[in-house]
Amino acid sequence: MSSPLSGSWTSLTLGLVFSLIVVGATSVRAQSTPDSLDRVRVRLHHQSNVSEVKLTVENGPLAVYLPSGGSPAMRLQTGETVVAGIRQTDVYVRRKNNGLYATRLDLRPAGEDASWSVSSDQLEARTYSGELHLAPAPETNASLLLVNDVPLNDYVASVVAEEYGLDDRAGTRAMAVVARTYGLFASAKFGGAYDQADGTASQVYEGLDVITDRSRRAARATKNEVLTYDGNLIQSVYFSSSGGHTANNEDVWDAEQPLPYLRGRDDPYDEGSPHHRWSVTVDRSSLLQMLTRDQGTLVEGFVIEDKAAHGRVETVKILRSDEKTPKMKANAFRLLVNRNLEAVTLKSTWFTARRQGDQYVFEGRGFGHGVGLSQWGAHTMAQRGRSYREILRFYYTGVEIKPVENVQFDSITAPVATSPSPSATDTSTRRIGW
Repeated sequence: MSSPLSGSWTSLTLGLVFSLIVVGATSVRAQSTPDSLDRVRVRLHHQSNVSEVKLTVENGPLAVYLPSGGSPAMRLQTGETVVAGIRQTDVYVRRKNNGLYATRLDLRPAGEDASWSVSSDQLEARTYSGELHLAPAPETNASLLLVNDVPLNDYVASVVAEEYGLDDRAGTRAMAVVARTYGLFASAKFGGAYDQADGTASQVYEGLDVITDRSRRAARATKNEVLTYDGNLIQSVYFSSSGGHTANNEDVWDAEQPLPYLRGRDDPYDEGSPHHRWSVTVDRSSLLQMLTRDQGTLVEGFVIEDKAAHGRVETVKILRSDEKTPKMKANAFRLLVNRNLEAVTLKSTWFTARRQGDQYVFEGRGFGHGVGLSQWGAHTMAQRGRSYREILRFYYTGVEIKPVENVQFDSITAPVATSPSPSATDTSTRRIGW
């Protein structure tokens, strides 16, 4: 139980309210085995509703295949630009006056170093390697589904460059193993058409252009290495800063079961993080209006209720005018605030709250959900001479680091964050954890 400033009940009252989108975690059963151990199927621009794109062959040739297979129906050479899009239930690739129309089209490179870029009026151009699959989007036939079947090392190097902007060797290598493991942990949450999305619903992946020498070296140095527990891949979640203690998976998300490798622990390596301690002031009326919209009835306040032993908030109780007091996970509360209140960021669920006139003052520690690997902690460990293997074994309890070809792919259940909201921009790194 908790308190206003120290540790018992914090009741924060009166006002109007708004809407809470509960985005936490669900349980998803992993597939028995990925389609490939050296590739990942990633949906590109998954948050964009796009019906037509320009496709340019940067380094070809690129062959276009119909669903029936056989010989290529079209060949695209280096420097050539075509238009790809959707018309009713068909997708197409058009080159000047010639066009291919089918329920699905597959574009495959003829050489190992082939690359191509995709752009549109709404989409910034990005360059990719591997194959491109075109189909109607599953959620609407008016939108184009773009799936990049990307070589695993290119995927890892790109993710590391975007997700880990800190300058060290061991931490970058640890992040490469984490990104590879996460990418191959192909869950059923996307319905089977692809394994991962290219944004924060999975990991940030923006193709070849963002890859750095450091991220490429890390991917190569850890080639094929993944994290396992009892011989199976783990779900290698990560975040920015722990505040001094990481979290158990079930304390943050609605998980069916505690996972033995996602155990909270004291983290002495976080003190150098710019997010180790933080404070933010929130307009009381705006916060209560937001909660009112979500609850559909007047909300008069909230209570910080259950806490983990180290202080991280687990649940928040909503005080409604109809005397009902529903609970929500603290991570869902945090993400709701961050989505709906401009210029406000609750960086983590490790916080206290107090009323100060017409405002609430939140004081907290760390940045992100707190489960798994802390990126700032990994950075500090690297600076102190720890190896990437030591970093991984510190943040994931009881894991082994194995070549992926030695991994069992039994069905396992794990919590999966559902479309987590991007945190506010952290100017000290390229991106921060969820």
